[in-house]
Amino acid sequence: MSRSLFERCYQAGEGITGKTELLARELAVNPPEYYGGLHMTLLEGVKPITRVRTPSGDVRDMLMLGSNSFLNLNFHPRVIEAERRAAEKYGSGAGSPPLYAGTTDLHAELEETLARFCGTESALIFPAGYSGNLGVLSGLLRPGDTVFCDSMNHASLFDGIRLSGAELIPYPHLNMKYLRRVVKPRSMIVSDGVFSMEGSLAPVDELVRIKQENDAFLMIDDAHGFWVMGENGRGTADLFGVRDSVDLHYGTFSKALGSVGGFAAGRKNVIDYLRYYARSTFFSSALPATTAAAVLESIRIVREEPEHLRNLKRNRDFFQAELENRGFNTLGSRSAILPVLVGSEEKLGRFQRMLFEEGIFSNIGTTPAVAASKCRLRLNVMATHSPDQLGRAAEILERCAKQCGVLP
Repeated sequence: MSRSLFERCYQAGEGITGKTELLARELAVNPPEYYGGLHMTLLEGVKPITRVRTPSGDVRDMLMLGSNSFLNLNFHPRVIEAERRAAEKYGSGAGSPPLYAGTTDLHAELEETLARFCGTESALIFPAGYSGNLGVLSGLLRPGDTVFCDSMNHASLFDGIRLSGAELIPYPHLNMKYLRRVVKPRSMIVSDGVFSMEGSLAPVDELVRIKQENDAFLMIDDAHGFWVMGENGRGTADLFGVRDSVDLHYGTFSKALGSVGGFAAGRKNVIDYLRYYARSTFFSSALPATTAAAVLESIRIVREEPEHLRNLKRNRDFFQAELENRGFNTLGSRSAILPVLVGSEEKLGRFQRMLFEEGIFSNIGTTPAVAASKCRLRLNVMATHSPDQLGRAAEILERCAKQCGVLP
């Protein structure tokens, strides 16, 4: 029975994309050699130089270019102290869902803070970013509803729509002309704000116009945009000047704020509805109060210490220029996520292995997340990197790229 179950899982996976097989299935059948030494265990929290242990047992210090902790606030003394004080008062965990005994005054303060930050009437927090999107979309949508979803959106958006039973219609990445042609009145449009595999931005102002023309509902998942993009880090919609025209904002605490959890912000009647119909919060223990305290302090720090955002922008601009001047294609990224287009998965594997040997911690984008011919490195810049560290990384990237044929 177990064998047929796993075969069924693999067969289901094949249907996710018509162009490639599911990556997990590929690895299970014929794992590439280069994956063996690159699944590393961190021996400390993320820093510009992070100590890791490889599967072979080696301990190494790596230049960290693989973390979403863009502002690197996870080690800020104020954040650590806020979490310590909360642990003394509230303990280590919630022990109950929010609607039972899981909501503390810190949770209420965090939701009020998030609503003000997004310029909305209300907000709802979730214990994890992925599960929050599942709860929001499966809670709002029903069979018979229609959702238009950018083809490069995060997997949690696709999964939440499928779970709801609504009709899912992907549209070509960032193709507003196509979307305008096919969108239906009173449908839902869902898009990332910053796309995690290439760092591109959704044209949220154009999405708002399409929404208004069709009396549609617009949701923007700005997991990689909040506290990074826009004035004072208020996100991609704010960058385009249309924050108040988005119906539902979604974000996470696990990227720029260096913590964990997710949130939705919008009109009070929508958020009140989700408190009861978003099953991933209704049936989950609440976010620990210690985490709520850390997130609140991180939000205050971003507001009171603007140098974090300035340093992130400086580092991003510097590193992207260094890469592009050496001939790398960063796909026009406008965020702290800098892709380096490589091509085939085989070449990408050799490239990442060489970077690993040189002490660079990098992530990769392969099928099914991207097309088989557009595999890439996914490099993330942090505010705490130094220009010297990023300059040295660019030199290593160029040398390794030439050795493995990524650059001529």
